[in-house]
Amino acid sequence: MKKIALFLFYLFFFLAALLFFTPKESLYYFGEKQLKPLGVVIGHEEVIDHGFTLEVQHAKLYVKKIESAKIQSIQLHLFGLYNALDISDIVLDKTFEQFFPPQIDHVDIRQSILSPVVLSAEAVGDFGEAIAVIDLLDRNGSILLTPSKLMRSRYKNTLRQLKRTKEGDYSYVFKF
Repeated sequence: MKKIALFLFYLFFFLAALLFFTPKESLYYFGEKQLKPLGVVIGHEEVIDHGFTLEVQHAKLYVKKIESAKIQSIQLHLFGLYNALDISDIVLDKTFEQFFPPQIDHVDIRQSILSPVVLSAEAVGDFGEAIAVIDLLDRNGSILLTPSKLMRSRYKNTLRQLKRTKEGDYSYVFKF
């Protein structure tokens, strides 16, 4: 029994040390490199490694060389069995304001070892609340939007592009 407990302790210690010393900054820059051929660039950011998490502050998101959003904070939690990406204080560029409210309070993206090819996301902002599920293997996803009063009154054209559910929410299904 004592040997089993000692083995479990060493295993836990090894896994914790592995996660702590993982080169998270290198993984971040590798991810940035993978997004570049798609026309997505994150620039002007400050990357800080906090041991078990990686924080990116004051980032600007460029899509096809056009500044699309300013992001105050990104927290990346890599735990192997459960990974999370918490993005907060996103302000979309003024060009999107005619289609979508510019302020997004936070976006939380989760991935679990129980379903490694499925990402689940939740977002809250001036648009209301959204829940998304993205299947990386089948390359499709769905979004369920509960619009705010602002979204219902000012962005009716955008809501017309979405399918209305029986509960009064809006859904969008896409392939990528």
